[in-house]
Amino acid sequence: MNDIPNGGGKKPLAVYAILERKDRPAYWLKVGAAWANRDGSTTLVLDAVPIGTNRLQIREAKTWDEVRPANGAAQATAAAEVMP
Repeated sequence: MNDIPNGGGKKPLAVYAILERKDRPAYWLKVGAAWANRDGSTTLVLDAVPIGTNRLQIREAKTWDEVRPANGAAQATAAAEVMP
């Protein structure tokens, strides 16, 4: 069986590069997608190749319930991603 969560699901999983920073929390940058194949193997497609880290995390993509734009007003959106 595949160790990737939602391995049998049809929805692709997000691939994040975890960028460690000295004075701030780590930043999770989405760099691609992954999904399980029918034969139990996994396909990984990177849109960007991370430099400076060898730490990748594959998990379900998350979205914010609310995003605060520059003017300070809250608005609902499903397009913004959360970096855990």
